[in-house]
Amino acid sequence: MGDGYETFTMVWCQRNIEVGYQTNWLNSGHWHIELRCAERLPVTETGYRSHFVPEGAFSGEDEIRTYVLAWLDEAARDPNWARYLEDSKQLKLF
Repeated sequence: MGDGYETFTMVWCQRNIEVGYQTNWLNSGHWHIELRCAERLPVTETGYRSHFVPEGAFSGEDEIRTYVLAWLDEAARDPNWARYLEDSKQLKLF
């Protein structure tokens, strides 16, 4: 992560995710949150996601952690995510 970022690691559905965050990113009045994971997540096919949230939304790391978990849980309800998980369990011949 770049300068001024705080980071923590969390586990969601057996995936290790590094979360970086910075308040008032570039004096924009927004938090910048970055997710980095070696595996696909329901919010990103590549394992990386950059996300902006209005500055007053959080008071610190615990609230960011709660937000990220809820965000992932909500995105995981998408039928495409369930299909991806099922397909990734099976060998594909074609």
